[in-house]
Amino acid sequence: MGGMRKPLLETAGQSILARQLAVLTPLFAEVVLLADEAAPFARLGRRVLLDAEPGRGPLPAIAAALRTLAAPALFVVAGDMPYLAAEAVSLTVEHALADGVDLAAPWVGGHPEPLHACYRPTCLPAMERALVAGRLSVAAVYPEVRVARIAEAVLRRIDPTLAFLRGVNVPGDLA
Repeated sequence: MGGMRKPLLETAGQSILARQLAVLTPLFAEVVLLADEAAPFARLGRRVLLDAEPGRGPLPAIAAALRTLAAPALFVVAGDMPYLAAEAVSLTVEHALADGVDLAAPWVGGHPEPLHACYRPTCLPAMERALVAGRLSVAAVYPEVRVARIAEAVLRRIDPTLAFLRGVNVPGDLA
């Protein structure tokens, strides 16, 4: 997308972030933004946690959020997903809060969607080990923690097209 800040791109007359906030704000006591700089998001009046390791992907940012925020779980969504569904978000959080679970994520086509997932602080030791070892993929942590996999069939009952998991990668995706 040519270096554009995807959360600020517009689709159907609204920024991706505004669309996300419309879904997330009624579900959570606080919605915190993770970003490489705060200025582009200052007008939103939201707390912004700065990514201490910009350019290294989402794992360091998620780990920092787990260290910083006092919450039983953090729902994490990529800033390029404009079509969130409240039912899918709630389902993910419910699965993550189950006994014996460290995180919950949609599982589609045999793979997790780690940026529409809910992480508990119990994931942090595995994340720290991955970061020290130079493994930056969020999904690289999954084999080391207890994962609640949300089945594709269950997700398709919410939306048969799974639009809520779709990210924006090229300008045509905004249409």
